Amino acid sequence: MTRPSIKTLMTIPNVTREDAIKIRAIMLARPTEPTIKTSVHDRASVLVNGEWLRPASRLEAIDKILETFGVEYQRPGRGQRSPAFYYCNTGDTYASTILKVNGRFRVGCWGDIVERGNYE
Repeated sequence: MTRPSIKTLMTIPNVTREDAIKIRAIMLARPTEPTIKTSVHDRASVLVNGEWLRPASRLEAIDKILETFGVEYQRPGRGQRSPAFYYCNTGDTYASTILKVNGRFRVGCWGDIVERGNYE
């Protein structure tokens, strides 16, 4: 699986090299089994900075670093090439941000995706 490079992450407005390194570390974290058997975490959780994160909350952790306005969800469009996706809401439809499309992290703007697809 590929993830955006540090250089690509730095194309997002106001993202420093340090921020890009933290974001990439969150993206690259591998699912792991907690050592405590009584833990409520499942195999899909990852340990980031001593905190267990569910897959959906990886974007929430990235959202905090980017200082955006939360994680949003776009339902799938009518076409086969119009998947559902999550993104960090910058407040601007055409501003670069982190997206998670088909289980992969990407850098782009969600407005372009919606324009190309058959979304309502």
